[in-house]
Amino acid sequence: MSVPLDRLYHYIQDVAEQAHGDRILIYRFSPHGSKNIEDLTPMQEQYDLLNVFWPQIYCYDQEPLDYDRYQAGTHTELARDFQNRYQEELTVFPGYNLRVRVFNIYDKCLLLHSEQQSPDVAKYQASQFIPVYYWAHAVIALDWFRYAQHVNVVPAADPKLFLVYNRAWAGTREYRVKFVELLQKNNLLDHCVTAFNSVDPDLGTHYRDHVFKNTAFEPDEIDPGLPSTQVAAAASADFDLQDYADTQFEVVLETLFDDVRIQLTEKILRPIACGHPFILASTPGSLQYLRNYGFQTFDGVIDESYDLETDSSTRLELIIAAMKQIAEWSPEQQKINREKIKEIVQHNKRHFFSTVFFQSIVGELQHNLRSALTELEETNTGTRLIAARIAYYRKLKQLNCQTATDEFERNRQHIARTQRLLTLARQYRLSYKTAKE
Repeated sequence: MSVPLDRLYHYIQDVAEQAHGDRILIYRFSPHGSKNIEDLTPMQEQYDLLNVFWPQIYCYDQEPLDYDRYQAGTHTELARDFQNRYQEELTVFPGYNLRVRVFNIYDKCLLLHSEQQSPDVAKYQASQFIPVYYWAHAVIALDWFRYAQHVNVVPAADPKLFLVYNRAWAGTREYRVKFVELLQKNNLLDHCVTAFNSVDPDLGTHYRDHVFKNTAFEPDEIDPGLPSTQVAAAASADFDLQDYADTQFEVVLETLFDDVRIQLTEKILRPIACGHPFILASTPGSLQYLRNYGFQTFDGVIDESYDLETDSSTRLELIIAAMKQIAEWSPEQQKINREKIKEIVQHNKRHFFSTVFFQSIVGELQHNLRSALTELEETNTGTRLIAARIAYYRKLKQLNCQTATDEFERNRQHIARTQRLLTLARQYRLSYKTAKE
């Protein structure tokens, strides 16, 4: 299915420009879901000269941050242009990381992200980025699951206990392989509507040939008779009412598990939107994260001590234990607990679709953008623009080729006048802002 995420970024641009009172440049990955630096492009084409004047926002809000992946320093717009013309990589800009546009009057740029307790955010903050947090997937899920507000799930006559979506297991999701093995060893598979792909659909590797980053998640053997699934990655942007009718709980397998960061996606918001109870397999503190946004969880009905466990292997065992506890409820316990659960899921669904929740996540975005843009202006010196131009033309001269030498000479005076450019840029932006008013 097509996911028109640019609508979200147009909205964010409007919010940022209202907060700043000026134009903003938005960079996002296109096609959406890509992590390739060459796909980090401006949402709207601008004249090159004007690009020097406007604040830049780099959007890495769909996936967990990966600072080290982009730290080679050879991927910027300037380096790519230099390599194309002179067949040599320009490596004089380490630290620019995601920042693909070097020539800009601002020393720093904004990084839009969606994770908390993150070492990667700290790395970006120590570099030339001003992080801006918001719960991206909450905004997205409100759009994707909007029709769930108007439907009620009618339970099947004989539903199974657990719904477990499990498409891909590579990368940060490798814990899912061990989870399937634990379901098997604890005789829980018969209680589940689930699937397992022995060959990861994204990686193309069989789990037996996979080199696990955490060897504790490497399984002994998984039943080859388990059904597989061929659904696309975009399936998480939809919901299947029959799956919820056929089950009593969803065990949500989030993207991050063996990590200290908290980044919850649409996966956990789908059962909330559909009025379904859940167990959440994610990083420690994720249930508290939900409660901080006004949702209720099932402590007192389900053993949620797993959310406090910092050891990933033990946390996985505690999730399995919670599932076994549910499977062992007596008929009387089932009746009592279902009434408690019904109140919680009704509250969560009402809250998810409420104006209060929408205003809380949008208000958080607006506040964080305003704070970051204020910091951007108050800390700016323009020295990075000067350093970038000087480093570029020095590198040209080092090549000692006629084209490079000529270009260096042509731009010598321009380097000397960079401070004047900063002054003119500020004057231009002020004139633009006055004209708008």
